[in-house]
Amino acid sequence: MIPVQYRDSQTEEVLELRYEEGAPGIGERVRVGFEEFQVLYRWRCVPTSCIVYVRRAPAEVRVSAAA
Repeated sequence: MIPVQYRDSQTEEVLELRYEEGAPGIGERVRVGFEEFQVLYRWRCVPTSCIVYVRRAPAEVRVSAAA
């Protein structure tokens, strides 16, 4: 397990630090706290740690099927 640090891509604020099996991929959606974010890029990803920059994921529009 490696430490993954999630940062806001605009402010560089550290949102969360947690241990994971591996670093999330670019474009992947991750849950940080109670919100969902999208991974924009990873910085300094090495086998021992990774810094991941994220932005809030756009809300999914759910369309109900009319029967």
